Amino acid sequence: MAELTRRQLLATLGLAWLADTSLPRVRPFEGRIVGADQRLGHLLRDGVKTGPAAGPIERADVVIVGSGVSGASAAWRLAAAGVESLMLELEGFAGGTSSWGEDGVVAHPWGAHYLPVPEPTARAPLRLLEELGVITGWDAAARPILQEQHLCHAPEERLFHEGAWHMGLVPQTLLDAGERAEFERFLGKMDEFTHARGNDGRPAFAIPLSFSSRDAEYLKLDRLTMAAWLDEHRFTTPFLRWYVEYATLDDFGADLDCISAWAALHYFCSRRFETEQTKGSHFLVWPEGNGHLVRHMLARAKGVRRHRQAVLAITPGARGVVLDVLDASEPERPVLRRIEARAAILAVAGFIAKRLLADAKEVTVRASSPWLVANLHVRRPCEPNRAWDSVLFDARGLGYVDAGHQRIAPAEETVLTYFRAYGAADVRAARAALGNRRWAELAADVLLDLAPAHPELGEQTSRLDCMLWGHAMPRPEVGFLSATREPMNAPVFLANNIAWAHVDQSGIALFEEANTHGVRAAEAVLDGLGHRRGESWI
Repeated sequence: MAELTRRQLLATLGLAWLADTSLPRVRPFEGRIVGADQRLGHLLRDGVKTGPAAGPIERADVVIVGSGVSGASAAWRLAAAGVESLMLELEGFAGGTSSWGEDGVVAHPWGAHYLPVPEPTARAPLRLLEELGVITGWDAAARPILQEQHLCHAPEERLFHEGAWHMGLVPQTLLDAGERAEFERFLGKMDEFTHARGNDGRPAFAIPLSFSSRDAEYLKLDRLTMAAWLDEHRFTTPFLRWYVEYATLDDFGADLDCISAWAALHYFCSRRFETEQTKGSHFLVWPEGNGHLVRHMLARAKGVRRHRQAVLAITPGARGVVLDVLDASEPERPVLRRIEARAAILAVAGFIAKRLLADAKEVTVRASSPWLVANLHVRRPCEPNRAWDSVLFDARGLGYVDAGHQRIAPAEETVLTYFRAYGAADVRAARAALGNRRWAELAADVLLDLAPAHPELGEQTSRLDCMLWGHAMPRPEVGFLSATREPMNAPVFLANNIAWAHVDQSGIALFEEANTHGVRAAEAVLDGLGHRRGESWI
């Protein structure tokens, strides 16, 4: 655990001579880079040769590779049919980019941190929420009734702009008449798309993605960037462009000129569900973010979960699947093991699945965005308008969420989760640069990015930990739909008894997509192995 002082912060930035300026005030605090073991993760990329396995061959019914949302969803669905799984996770923690921490005054996310109330077409997520007790019943129109405590409390969002906090992400008082008119025109266009249907009768944009229209009129939006679409429709004011790019960075980790217009419009136009209950907020939030959902699914799973397991090879056979696995649970004494299973589910990104099964034509390999997530353990006076989500206009990062926001009684100690997506086109360069940063440099970056709104944060922080996600999420770049099969009807099996389940299948990293893909893969495996599964959950 490293420690950072003000002098070290300034030295890190090469600014020691500015010791008396208004840069963030800092008292010594601890921190480290956590998670994501690059050395272990790169073994497959670097072509490590496998030798003879240690000990006898192990046997399993179904092996799941990966414990993110898709893997946890698959295990959850298998367990409901009475089937045990052996889950192999590369990292020392579960959940992938929905992982969480519990080592503070309040649990906190290390990635995905909210779930909008799912659309009626997202059947598996709705089932999960009902099982969790988040959905307490259904109204006469078959719409979910939600337990209020899980909806984001007010104030929900605030924006720091021109030296002050303003409630909401688009405070009307900040806009002049021309900007307000342009925003109204933009929102009108979004409303038009939200309620549009194609010549196939489907909504123009829907969740899961596979329910969206395949009408050529809408698919052509995938042939230009969101920046080009905004230009085409004369949306030019800086504040609106900032707002839309905030959205593309938040959901896709990429700038306006990198993202498909279809994908960006999907962000704004794919959610139609609304009841009186959700007019105040349609965000479901928990201190640990979507780790709350993953933890429940993993708790329901039957079987065994192992960490620090690097799958190096997978071979389909006549009677099932053979996996070569480097067991690094004891880092000083890694052991190669061989596992024979009746079936396997690869809940991994496309580039990993392709390395494990080079001939799998169904695998889509997509560009992926690097992210920095930092958790700041702070003690500070309670602000009267402390919001769940705090955003700084024109900052490098996307702001932060307060993990303690849902607590009934305000508390001075909390955890702030800061997010930064590296949105430029050259993801490899961004990933390499991020991976070479030291903890002190990352901590300095975070404090300086938040300094316009919180110059005192360095004095209030006792610990600042950083998580580096080299491949946080797929980027739906121009043309991504042409590489996306109809997910509901796509072949799930990559080879005999090997199924794939990951958001790369859709190209958009939404919880509903990952959950649906995991459940679909599990149901395909259950059918293939002759297990009785009952009604489909999707």
